[in-house]
Amino acid sequence: MKIFFTLLMVYLSLLNAGEIQRIESIANDISQLRTDYSRVQSDLVEMEVRLEEKKEQNKILHQDLKHYKNKVLSLENKINTLKKSLQTKEKDGVVCKMTPPKIIKTKVIVYKNLNNQNMKDDNKFPNLQMKEEFETISNDNKAFAYRIKNNAKIYDAKDGIEIETWEKSTSFTSNVKTQKWVKITGYFVDKVWKPSQKELWIKSVDVLQRDNSE
Repeated sequence: MKIFFTLLMVYLSLLNAGEIQRIESIANDISQLRTDYSRVQSDLVEMEVRLEEKKEQNKILHQDLKHYKNKVLSLENKINTLKKSLQTKEKDGVVCKMTPPKIIKTKVIVYKNLNNQNMKDDNKFPNLQMKEEFETISNDNKAFAYRIKNNAKIYDAKDGIEIETWEKSTSFTSNVKTQKWVKITGYFVDKVWKPSQKELWIKSVDVLQRDNSE
């Protein structure tokens, strides 16, 4: 009898041990399912947030697209307006009419002086003719002899730059004279007349016109 009860107790213990293990396994499965459910819920929330962000981005893109479409449409309207205006002007003959350039005729006056006279001998003194003082520039071939009254300054042009000083009684010739200036077209070196190689001017107040008796 004791053996029977002992075997019965062992059997019941084994049954309880299997049941407890099965219950523990079920409990573990439930815990894992809860963990998985929490993770899925978290992923679902994150995906919903991303979806909302994408929707907002798409909304902004649609607004930008609409804005640029309107801008392109406005530019196309302006282009069409300009084309119509251009066509109208072409019909009226406004476009492609060029104003002919104005031709300005320039008159060149060449003043003759002793420098461009033809001379057989450079040292030959030119024929001088006496003439009264004149107000405007002389542009003929008549040369006159002059003498400097006092030490005088020589310039490179009328109202130009002073380049040297000539001594009193220096003689020279000229056929170009104004009211205030006399152009030196030739001068004497050792009593030999030589043409000027550069532009030389002297103030008329510093010179005296010579006569044939000198």
